[in-house]
Amino acid sequence: MIKINVGSGGLMRLSAGISGMDKQVRFATMRALNAAAFKGKQGTEREIGKTFDRPTLWVSRSVRYRKATKDKLEAQIDFDAWGNKQGVTASQVLNAEIHGGARRMKRHEVALQRIGILPPGMRIIPGDAAKMDGYGNMQAGQINQIMSWFQAFGQQGYSANMRDGGKRLGRDNKRTGSKGFSYFALQTKRGNLLPGVYQRFTFSAGSAVKPVMIFVRTTNYKRRLDFYGLAEKIARAEFNAQFPLMLEETIRTAR
Repeated sequence: MIKINVGSGGLMRLSAGISGMDKQVRFATMRALNAAAFKGKQGTEREIGKTFDRPTLWVSRSVRYRKATKDKLEAQIDFDAWGNKQGVTASQVLNAEIHGGARRMKRHEVALQRIGILPPGMRIIPGDAAKMDGYGNMQAGQINQIMSWFQAFGQQGYSANMRDGGKRLGRDNKRTGSKGFSYFALQTKRGNLLPGVYQRFTFSAGSAVKPVMIFVRTTNYKRRLDFYGLAEKIARAEFNAQFPLMLEETIRTAR
């Protein structure tokens, strides 16, 4: 009775393709499909939380379901199609974890590669001096500071680029006691320094460097989350459990 299909672009459809059903059966089918899709949404959201280390709320709550109607007996389960402020969807972020393959480049990686800071075929991982947020990602403020330093925002973001050569960043802050520094990038290994972006601190007796971003070769990920397989399993089981109950209730209340 229930047909489950996953299209090439994701989007799982749960449909009942029986013709000639009377009104009560169609209504029960619609309700059972919606219960199945909702259960599939809940189950995949929980699995995202279990599979990944501290996923952001945006990713954890990005699964959506669309209800079936009495005229169209088809419910859908998929990720939010709108994405974040940059237009990036959770499906794109998790693509390598769901399907396997190379991780999608992040916006700052694309920008730094465009200006020649990040070599082709490489990705960025946090260094020891990277500032991390509560989800285990580099803080956006530090990423933006680095992009501004290297003039990586492009023509549209010209005003966000540092226009004083980083002089303000290089000054010591007497109020907070923080030491001024500069950034520099290495595209190849130099001595004990791996390719990456570093902070350089200058002292009267010399200087010190700290790694903020490390450049690593692109790796192919194994699938960690069978999103659509799990959604199908949960939805099918829920439909089979709910349809007889929904049909019985619909027939009983229709009398």
